[in-house]
Amino acid sequence: MKASNLKGALLEYIIRNLLKNCGFSNVIADDVYSFERGGLFYINGKGAAHDADIIMNPPIQMPFSYPTQLIFECKAYGATVGLPIVRNALGLRNDINDFEIVTEDSLLGRQNNRRADYAIEIRNRYLFQVGVATINEFSKPAIEFATNNKIPLLSLSWFLGPNTIRHFNDIDQALIDSFIEDDIKNIYDFFKDRTGRLQDEKYHRAHLFLNSGNIIGAIVTSADTAIRYSYVGLLETGDMVFLFKSNSTQNNILSDLGDFSPLKAEIHWFSTRPNVWRLTVFNSRNNTQRTDFDFFVPKRIFNHWNKFNLDKAVALDIKQEFFSKIFVFNQRNNAEMPFSIINIDREWLDQIRQGQENE
Repeated sequence: MKASNLKGALLEYIIRNLLKNCGFSNVIADDVYSFERGGLFYINGKGAAHDADIIMNPPIQMPFSYPTQLIFECKAYGATVGLPIVRNALGLRNDINDFEIVTEDSLLGRQNNRRADYAIEIRNRYLFQVGVATINEFSKPAIEFATNNKIPLLSLSWFLGPNTIRHFNDIDQALIDSFIEDDIKNIYDFFKDRTGRLQDEKYHRAHLFLNSGNIIGAIVTSADTAIRYSYVGLLETGDMVFLFKSNSTQNNILSDLGDFSPLKAEIHWFSTRPNVWRLTVFNSRNNTQRTDFDFFVPKRIFNHWNKFNLDKAVALDIKQEFFSKIFVFNQRNNAEMPFSIINIDREWLDQIRQGQENE
């Protein structure tokens, strides 16, 4: 097996688990517009049927809009992902969103103003969003193009440690060839299986392989741990942040929620590590119940701030403009409340701003 194929399947496995942890669910093929063949999921477009690396339903749908489905193209490249890859994602999005079955009978039916039936295929219609996921980073042109065309980007380096990323990049053909071929085939099938569990008997070899102390098993363990103990937050700009509980002994306010309690937050940063900010979340009804989460500032936002030499006043503007509201997916703790809304404490923010003006 080629190392690139296994790396791609491993990347898909991690991104799929991340989305499932946020409450996303697998799309079921309808065998017309979408279908499964040879363990792959295909979705039809105007030009061809496309292999969808990951396609999932979001935990909630917006009213007065067609339901959405999310597709992620997974690119397990060792180098930085450039503009052509992201541009292809836009082409894919246009191709599948514009596709519609139009038969000759339906076209002829339009000529009859008194026809009894509509010239419309009876089916569920969706708005597809297409994103790109990778191991390392995206180039500046790729980020600019994605931002301007509303294409979500996701990198493992945004929430996995540098050692895990290094292990991922170290997977090469020599390493794959050093393992038993049947083990690699079984682990590949497990990574590609959208519904399979490692405890299933058919993945017995994969289970033993991932617990044998090799770097592939280390990557899976690290990713599963990070996903299990983190939350995905979505900004109103569409940027994604991963919230990690900073204190293991502190109670977790997101786990303890029993209702739609109004959540507010303060955001702090430290000069020793300016790209990691701290989100202190509290229940506005009970100010003593607080939990600290750390998160990496999205690169494009940090680069904007860096142009102003990490100025404190600009940081306040960024908090107000980009982090005024954070949607946190929380379905694993409460299926009835798939997400929580955290609003920045405007009173606290105004006090900080006033204090800076008086300095």
